Amino acid sequence: MVLVLADKGFISLDVEYIDGTKIESKANKYTFVWRKTVERNRTRLMDKIRILLEQVDEAIAQENSIKDTSVEFTSCRLSDIVDELKEALERQPATKDKEEKKALRKKKKQVRELEGYRDKLIEYDNHLDTLGERNSYSKTDPGATFMRMKEDAMKNGQTKPGYNLQIGTENQFITDFRLFPNPTDTLTLIPFFHSFQYRYNRLPNICVADSGYGSEENYRFMQENGIEAFIKYNYFHKEQRPRYTPNPFHAESLHYNEGEDYYVCPMGQHMNRIGTKRDKTASGYITESARYKAKRCEGCPLRGSCFKARGNRIIEVNHRLNQYKRQARERLLSEEGIKHRGRRCIEPEAVFGQIKYNMAYRRFRHVGEDKVTMDFAFFAIAFNIKKM
Repeated sequence: MVLVLADKGFISLDVEYIDGTKIESKANKYTFVWRKTVERNRTRLMDKIRILLEQVDEAIAQENSIKDTSVEFTSCRLSDIVDELKEALERQPATKDKEEKKALRKKKKQVRELEGYRDKLIEYDNHLDTLGERNSYSKTDPGATFMRMKEDAMKNGQTKPGYNLQIGTENQFITDFRLFPNPTDTLTLIPFFHSFQYRYNRLPNICVADSGYGSEENYRFMQENGIEAFIKYNYFHKEQRPRYTPNPFHAESLHYNEGEDYYVCPMGQHMNRIGTKRDKTASGYITESARYKAKRCEGCPLRGSCFKARGNRIIEVNHRLNQYKRQARERLLSEEGIKHRGRRCIEPEAVFGQIKYNMAYRRFRHVGEDKVTMDFAFFAIAFNIKKM
């Protein structure tokens, strides 16, 4: 359908206006499974298993018990232990002694209890496999993740099962879409571009999006792939206010000598580089921040306004991200950038308004990520036909 629109001249596939919204799943509200709860209960279950194994048959317990709590049992290993315990109990000769009968009944009860623990361990492992990298999922729709929605009837910030729907539009036609479990938009941009490339064997020349997508990883991906990014960053709108005055003590306001790689504090003292800090994002991207330290802050008259920590002031600066921000600022304030910024408000936002309020498409009609994707694919085709 999109290729037909391109052939007829309705769209060019050169410009992509990207935004996201949350659509509620068909799953029930109170069918949540939380990662922290599962991990906490699984740890408690491991402790119960270790204690129980110390009470059962001594020979098997000594052979299979693990004193090192860092090593965990698996469901397969527990099944082997249960089978071995059952065989050991069956080999015991029959007796008429009451104490021996009582001890035998106790051991059989412990074996049944161990079987219950094994089944519970399998259940917890299945929960973790379904969760993957997510923090929650719904039992009636395993593909849905619990997240806060704008449509909150109870007005209490209640989480509901849903999907993060990302769409790309041009001239208010839906050119691409993809569903994500992420509540935020930052980590969805690069996979969304991969989806666009898979559909059309190319990437757009221009991308326009809001500040939710303005990260170093996203800026770098677009620069390396020749995509002109008109994407805002944090505090861009704040910087454009007429009465905005930057904080003179903020790291970005300090003078930087690029040639000798040092900063100058408000009192004129040099802040020399002392090292590099590396962080890893949720997607695995490595960010590098240079660390600078002042020589002597003791007795400085501006110390109370400059910083409140003990010792000499240390700042961390991500030079690569600052460079991307400067480039983004130049593009956004150019004549073309102002045009795209103005158009972004009437591109994906208008489509979401049509979808959610005029067509009342606030909740998916199917369960499961594959069926939900098919659900919205048919809706997008119908939406584009109607727009024509």
